[in-house]
Amino acid sequence: MDAYFQDWVKNPTPDSDAFWRAWMAAHPQKVAEIEEARYILKQLTFPKHRLSEAEVAGLWTRIRTVPVHHTTRATQRFLRWGVAAAVILVGAVVYALTSPAELVTYETAFGQTRSITLPDGSSVTLNANSKLSYRDNWGNAPIREVRLYGEAYFSVTHKEDDQPFVVRTDDGVAVEVLGTTFDVYHRTQETKVLLSSGKIRLSLPSANNEKIIMQPGELVEYRSNQVSRKNVNAQNYVAWTESRLVLDHTSLREMVKMLYDNYGLLVEVSSPELLDQTVSGSMPTAGEDELILQIAKAFQLKAERSGSKVILHE
Repeated sequence: MDAYFQDWVKNPTPDSDAFWRAWMAAHPQKVAEIEEARYILKQLTFPKHRLSEAEVAGLWTRIRTVPVHHTTRATQRFLRWGVAAAVILVGAVVYALTSPAELVTYETAFGQTRSITLPDGSSVTLNANSKLSYRDNWGNAPIREVRLYGEAYFSVTHKEDDQPFVVRTDDGVAVEVLGTTFDVYHRTQETKVLLSSGKIRLSLPSANNEKIIMQPGELVEYRSNQVSRKNVNAQNYVAWTESRLVLDHTSLREMVKMLYDNYGLLVEVSSPELLDQTVSGSMPTAGEDELILQIAKAFQLKAERSGSKVILHE
């Protein structure tokens, strides 16, 4: 009998579609369960994920409690088909999902970048000293979710079923997209999100669960529960994906932090006043020693290096 339910989900006819939509309109409290069953049926690929006993019990209970009163004989027949199909579907899911989803992790070392293709075809460029992880059960999950520490540039593939793509950081920031390109930076309790194209919804862990709809060219910074939002030249911020740095009134203080974050270099400056100097321009990032020399030259300083320690002075 599950064929009738599957036919409606995958190959709806005017009659079956009209029936089920009318039924959902008459029983709005069950719309979420029906839509979830439709989604599972469309996405069922037997992924590696184990349902807990509570999840299994919950699915059985929800299916068994679908109301069938005040229906015609034809309606009851459709309902029996749908319920039977849902029962068979849950049985298949419970049978197939027998091993836990594995955690997939990618990491980069200091000074290293890496290109990654995700299971849905989305691409990620992972910046130096960064980590990206996700569970390998996207085929049957309601969302595509990754966790990030460090910095990464995402080009997300839009799914026909509008399955959301979410990037989470450990300070509670969540970036939700459907299909777009954007950059996420997260280190030491500071998160920055830059949108290059498309549209994203940014959820922040504030008292009122603030949500921001970002537009292309916007940069949102979140630190210590404080939020700032401004328009920037997006290409400047993602030049690192092309092994370049673009400086736009960038301070030496920012460059010192970048050298520590991306290369693990501890930089000392001979005079604190030098940290507030700014420069504009472009420089390649290939090679630590060359980058140090380029930064010193841009700020008209001299550089001395010993291992992971760098001294900048006049």
